[in-house]
Amino acid sequence: MKLLIDAGNSRVKWALWDGSVLSPVHALPHAELDRLAGQWAALAPKAILAANVAHPQVKQAIEALAPGAVQWQRAQVAAQGVRNHYRNVNEQGADRWLAVLGARQLHGGDLVIASAGTALTIELLTAEGDYLGGDILPGYRLMLQALAQNTAQLDRRAGEVCAFPQGTEDALATGAIDALCGAIERMQRRLAAHTGRSPQLLLTGGDAALLQPHLPHDARMVDNLVLYGLANVANGS
Repeated sequence: MKLLIDAGNSRVKWALWDGSVLSPVHALPHAELDRLAGQWAALAPKAILAANVAHPQVKQAIEALAPGAVQWQRAQVAAQGVRNHYRNVNEQGADRWLAVLGARQLHGGDLVIASAGTALTIELLTAEGDYLGGDILPGYRLMLQALAQNTAQLDRRAGEVCAFPQGTEDALATGAIDALCGAIERMQRRLAAHTGRSPQLLLTGGDAALLQPHLPHDARMVDNLVLYGLANVANGS
């Protein structure tokens, strides 16, 4: 059994991997990381694989509480049939790379992988295994927070997403969703133009369900892509 840990910007998620099945996934906000000591007390994993995009303090807390040495993962130039075309692989977040590796195991064709959390990341992967990079932009709540903090009259609750917003609250909600979904659809068109094929869209992350109703009907939701990417690395290690 191996312990897999995904330390994101808002939460830490973890699960056990037996080589074929992922256990139920646990999630904790950063403020409650001390609870990991009790959750991990009885574990004796053969290995611990983790990815971290949070502050260094989160990484240090995980190392202090983990039941063994943590193998922190980084983006790579190539792995599992995927070639990374990122210009500087060392600066790329491990979560983005691992989400791509996890997605590759689910679908062999062209892929657009949208991970909707604190930030929205959009990755492009061809059927031939070329990871072409992607976008990073503020997530839904971060967009609204930026407007609330940096404008005089927009510190208010977002309303409903609608075709023709006729109130400020609805304009905030619709504007944020349009921006996020517009970026995803733009990347879909870009990849289709590059390959001449129609890519599959995979949605993951805490706000995936928020975006799905406003995207093409064939968009597929997949939970915990980063953990599945870690599982694939674990199987190959």
